[in-house]
Amino acid sequence: NVRNVLPVNMMGIAMGLHVRCGTEDCLWNQSRSAKASTVSQIEQLVRIAREFGRPIATAQQARAISKIGVFYDTPEETLAANGFAPNRNGGNQGFLRKTA
Repeated sequence: NVRNVLPVNMMGIAMGLHVRCGTEDCLWNQSRSAKASTVSQIEQLVRIAREFGRPIATAQQARAISKIGVFYDTPEETLAANGFAPNRNGGNQGFLRKTA
């Protein structure tokens, strides 16, 4: 929702987290009066981050943070390298399904 993207990003900046933006997240400005470009969203978040005293990542730093161009051989390796829990073993389904 367009009304949630900016407040959530502002909370993330205030908590010291990395934030993201772009037209895939939000097509409109906060008042829904005009379309928001990716550039305008980046400029807005950079201004807010500076007001919070947060440093701005360079393009190279952002690529490293986002692991752009990093590939893994297996899903398990991907999950482990990115801090996620491993996949469940076969037959151990979620609580909404009965096991066979």
